[in-house]
Amino acid sequence: MSDTPNTTEHRYDALHLITDEVLARYANTPDPRLRELMLSLIKHIHSFAKEVKLTSEEWAFAMNFLEQTGQWCSPGRNEFMIFSDALGLSMLTVTQDYPRSQHATEPTLVGPFLLENAPEFAMGEDISAGAAGTPMYAQGQILDMHGQPVAHAVIDVWHSDDRGLYDVQDGIEEKGPWARAQLTTGADGRYSFWSVLPVDYPVPQDGTAIQMLQATTGRSWRPAHLHFRIQAPGQRPLITHIFDRNSKNLDSDAVFGVRPSLIADFKPQTPGQAPDGKRMDRDFFTLDYNFIMTDALA
Repeated sequence: MSDTPNTTEHRYDALHLITDEVLARYANTPDPRLRELMLSLIKHIHSFAKEVKLTSEEWAFAMNFLEQTGQWCSPGRNEFMIFSDALGLSMLTVTQDYPRSQHATEPTLVGPFLLENAPEFAMGEDISAGAAGTPMYAQGQILDMHGQPVAHAVIDVWHSDDRGLYDVQDGIEEKGPWARAQLTTGADGRYSFWSVLPVDYPVPQDGTAIQMLQATTGRSWRPAHLHFRIQAPGQRPLITHIFDRNSKNLDSDAVFGVRPSLIADFKPQTPGQAPDGKRMDRDFFTLDYNFIMTDALA
């Protein structure tokens, strides 16, 4: 008979021994940053399970819930990101990872509906592509921290229609993208486009994130906003929203994304000449907003 103790037999008999064994195994992760992340994650998730005395039934429910969440993911919709947003993790990460110089435009979360390679439009064109809603003309300038115009800034913009839907929720494969565009600034750093006025809307009602919100906070609405992602040479990429001051959900955003500096006036206009000279025969809205970017090394 061997004198070697059967360590496998008792290695998992105590909670702390299980955690110690897992940590020891991941301690050899070659990449230092990945090792730091994994060891901290294991410690926290094991502590959580011990603190709440997680049951086998609850663990099984969670694993099934994660599987269902993955099934709701597709190009243009990341259900896991909606969870991150709704739990405040997205905004926490944005806030601690994006040091903002004074007077620079504040970032906020990206949201689940960003698409790469959006259709390219010239400045001043209508990007709505048939989206339903009241016409809106948006314009402004992209500036650096020194007040100088940023040339060659690539601006991605996307938003909802007057139903509170995005193109990725409305058969984009058959209908194509709408209320979504990529614009590039000239030497003056100015941008402009026509589209439709965004409205308040709830997070997607057909996935798993809404189930979690309905069972907990009961809050699922987002205030009306435009999404912007701005990238330019020598500048730190900026992902942000511009919120409509008249939204009734500014103080209860389901994903904690509202920052006071990002609230702006979408001004109602009567029929007549628009800022770009276009004659309008119906009511419309205008938005004027300048973005101030942060130096890449700031």
